[in-house]
Amino acid sequence: MKLKFLLVAILFMFSYCAWGQLLDINPKYRGESFFMSVDMHQLQQDCARNEDEYHQLDKKEKLKYASRCPLNNLKFDFKQLDKLIDDDPIVYNGNDFQLKLSISPINSKNKNEEDLPHSGREITLSLIRKNQVIDKLFLANHSFSNNPTLWNGYQHYYIAPSGDIYTLLSIKSEPIEDESGTFPTLWKHYNIDTSNMKFGLKEMQINMPEATYQIIYPNQFNTKFHEGAVEYGLTLEESIVLFDQSSKDDSSDYSLASRVYHYYQDQLKGKVKQLDNKKQQQDSLLALEQNINTACLITPAPIYESNIEPYLDKVLTCLIDQHRQAIKHVEDELAN
Repeated sequence: MKLKFLLVAILFMFSYCAWGQLLDINPKYRGESFFMSVDMHQLQQDCARNEDEYHQLDKKEKLKYASRCPLNNLKFDFKQLDKLIDDDPIVYNGNDFQLKLSISPINSKNKNEEDLPHSGREITLSLIRKNQVIDKLFLANHSFSNNPTLWNGYQHYYIAPSGDIYTLLSIKSEPIEDESGTFPTLWKHYNIDTSNMKFGLKEMQINMPEATYQIIYPNQFNTKFHEGAVEYGLTLEESIVLFDQSSKDDSSDYSLASRVYHYYQDQLKGKVKQLDNKKQQQDSLLALEQNINTACLITPAPIYESNIEPYLDKVLTCLIDQHRQAIKHVEDELAN
């Protein structure tokens, strides 16, 4: 716990040095500082609930069991936000710009799709300059799927005095077989770009069953596979054939694309090492990978839970195409 607070303090000081000043963010709107740094997979393990195990506990033990999940122990009262916003929506009022919160109801146009938000409310943070809204950021929500027995969605946030903004989207699932709980899905880190007057997305983490995907803009795409994750059930050769066919049919599966991507990533690494040895040069892979990632990470970031799999599929498919082209180019150079 002490290590976590130390990390938060270091991040806070770094942000302060980068900005050179602090914003006078009204504390009652700041949110929860816990969201500055989140271990997505660990949080998922802490917040998952084994239904069979849970129902065998007495009332006191159930409370202790629930307290394992940090999301159940937040100090900031997000339930009071609506009233606070109604009373006074201004979060920050500076000489150059203002930050303002607003609430709007969710009214999905695609009501027949169970995995889309159907009802609830969203909180938006607006950046205002000279009485004009310059940029908006989806900050928090409380949403329900079209099938209310399936899931509820919650997005929480923290607005730091440094101007950094952190959000975490979680899905609260009803029991599926013997498991339920709250599952962290999408974490984002923004900052306020005062030069261009916009909310800039700096980093993002996506927590999926097989891995946590970390994107650091503009050019880093990292994957941390979860121990014990279920394998796809196909050989590598079968995966590549199926991926190519599904891409033609426009029916790709991101989890299949993930395996194929890491195969070509390893292939490119080996080819570039051969080329570096041939040309007596070093570390050309890093620049090449950064260029590839930059080209693919222009894909708009997901907002809702339903956007995540299409986003990963699009980015991974782009990365595969870029790696295949790079491998062909390196092979041509090796042949000369």
